[in-house]
Parts: sequence; C-alpha cells; structure tokens
Amino acid sequence: MKKWTTILTAGTLALVLSACGQTAEPKEDPMTGEREEVVVKSELTAGEVMEKANAAAETQQSMHSDMEIMQTLEMGDEKQDINSTIDMDMILEPLAMRQTMNMQVGDEEMAIEQYMTEEGFFMKDPQSGGWIKLPNELYEEVTGQMAGVTESPVDFTMYKEYAEDFTFEETNDEYVLTLIGSGEKFSELMQEMLEKHMPAGADEAKLEETDLKVEKVDLHFTIDKKTFFTKDFDMDMVMTMDEQGQQVKVTQNMKGTMTKINEIDEIKVPKEILDSAQEMDQGMNQQ
Repeated sequence: MKKWTTILTAGTLALVLSACGQTAEPKEDPMTGEREEVVVKSELTAGEVMEKANAAAETQQSMHSDMEIMQTLEMGDEKQDINSTIDMDMILEPLAMRQTMNMQVGDEEMAIEQYMTEEGFFMKDPQSGGWIKLPNELYEEVTGQMAGVTESPVDFTMYKEYAEDFTFEETNDEYVLTLIGSGEKFSELMQEMLEKHMPAGADEAKLEETDLKVEKVDLHFTIDKKTFFTKDFDMDMVMTMDEQGQQVKVTQNMKGTMTKINEIDEIKVPKEILDSAQEMDQGMNQQ
C-alpha cells in the first residue's frame, strides 16, 4: 500500500474548493436548527470571499497548525488503519519547519520529531532517542517537493460548475463554507486537483494510470471575516483508486486548525541538537 502514499498526500493537501454567486446565510446550529443572529450581514458572495482568502494566503509567511488524520486503507482482504496527529510550525521563505507527528499504523506506534531549516534537516531516531542530521541533498529534495504543495493558488475557473453544491453561512466573526458531494463530477474534480498540485518529483504517470472514484466528500472550513485567513477545516472522504485492476478503498477524516499566522519569525534548531546530532552516514557506520 505504500505506493499510494504520494497520491493520497497530494490529494489531502491540494483539496481547496470555492463557490460563486451566493451570499452567506446566518450559520445554522446543527443541534437546534436555529440560525445564529448576525449583527452585520455580509454582502460578499462565496466566490468573493474565496478570492479574498486566496489573496490573504499569498501574504501568509508563517503559521502553526494542528492536524488529526484518521485513515483506513482497504485492498482485497487487507485492511490497515493509520491514525496521525501533527503539531507543526512552518515558515515559507526560506522554508523552515518544526514538526512533531505521532502515528499509529495498526498496532504499531511511532513518534517522529524533526527540524528542517537552513542549518540542515534533523530527525529524532525513535528507537535510540538520539538526533540524526540527514544529508543536505535530502533537505533540498524535500523543500523542492513541498514547494509544489505550499504554492497552490485557487483557480476559480476550475470550480464554477460546483457552486450549487456549496452551502455558504456566516457568524459575526467567520465565514463558513460546506460542500457535501459524491459521484462522477467530484471524481473529475479530485483528479484535476491532483494533477494540478502534484508535488515536484511525484510520479505523474502513476496518477494518469489511476481510475479514481469519489464515493463521498464532506468538506467544512471557516475563514476569518477580518483577515480572510482560513482558520480550520474538517474533511470526510471516501474514495476508491484502481490501477491496473488493483483497487484500494480509502476512508479518511482530516481535521486541522491554523493559528499564529504571520506571527512566527524564526525557527531555530536547539543548540543541544546541533551539538549532539550525528550525520546519517556516521550513525549508520557505527551500527
């Protein structure tokens, strides 16, 4: 199942949708059905809000994010659950990142800590607890791949035909966009987005050979009314991918929040890591 990782990751990161032509309704409480009282109702349409959100994203240079991903892969009689939590600080230029990821694959658990700055790419060995400095060429490779994901301006011409599938709501502080869909046209949308936002170096030929069908996609995200930064999202998706008769069913829920936008000025590798980290080749030779 590992060969599907690149395609799934690209789909997860590239799922950015927009709608046009409708103004927001006051947000409905899912428990009571009552709509929230909005003091000043916005006259912006969903498309205009997304254009402003896209413009705001172009000014975004740093952020903190927390994500929770629950994924089930089914291939024939095989079934694998993958659950992850990610705590991350990121600066885009120059690209720097601090990340802690806890992952559970079946009965196995793994914790990954890493720093990636111009000082190098450092990862904590989950077995020994020591730090390893990865080769410089790997840092360059990863930054090149991430560039294709982090630079993803919305192409609104791609989504006009999906406008009627959105609900567009607002509170006093937020805009709320929700999409609930399934079927062939959403499969086409997902395929188009994957092709547009594949990371640099990914195997595009493999994607072209893949028959992708979206059984269900529920996407919910909120945008701050003042800054137009995206604050959080919640995505449920069920899809199947078939490559040369080999079919994988993917059930995924992903939740994320973004905070401290443009408030992180620097990510530094702690001195104790710089002093103690072993070069990858050195660490391998001592084993």
